[in-house]
Amino acid sequence: MKQELIQIIMAFGGTFGFSAFLHIDKNKLIPVSFAGAFTWALFLAARHWSGNEMVGLFLAAAVASIMAEIFARIMKAPSTVFLISMLVPLIPGGNLYYTMSHLVLGEGAEFNVYLRLVLWEASSIALGVMAVVSVVHLIQQLGSYWAKQSKEHKIGRSTE
Repeated sequence: MKQELIQIIMAFGGTFGFSAFLHIDKNKLIPVSFAGAFTWALFLAARHWSGNEMVGLFLAAAVASIMAEIFARIMKAPSTVFLISMLVPLIPGGNLYYTMSHLVLGEGAEFNVYLRLVLWEASSIALGVMAVVSVVHLIQQLGSYWAKQSKEHKIGRSTE
């Protein structure tokens, strides 16, 4: 439990540092950093409950994407600004490092193992984001369609 708490605190710090590096407004730094820490905590919990790292990454990325959409509406900024920072704790940095290390050292078998792992991890994150973005886009399109239909219906009534 102590190790997980330290990881969550470090996720907060990493998200804060990356967000500051991206020049995110000062009034958005703390909320985004807490969201990044929450994303990591959710990953830890989902990985523990499912016993599968890919499931944890998918769920954490999906929830981060939902939080980014909510933050975008509340703070009047593009969701991408928030999403990129919230996903930083999920980046498979260690495995990516080992992938490149084995490539440089010419250790083909180990390189292939880590490359597959990194690709699975990155795909899990991407699919989590894409699932939420697709649903949000669909909802926006339906909302526009219904607003247009409602407006046309009102105009049709007034001419009768």
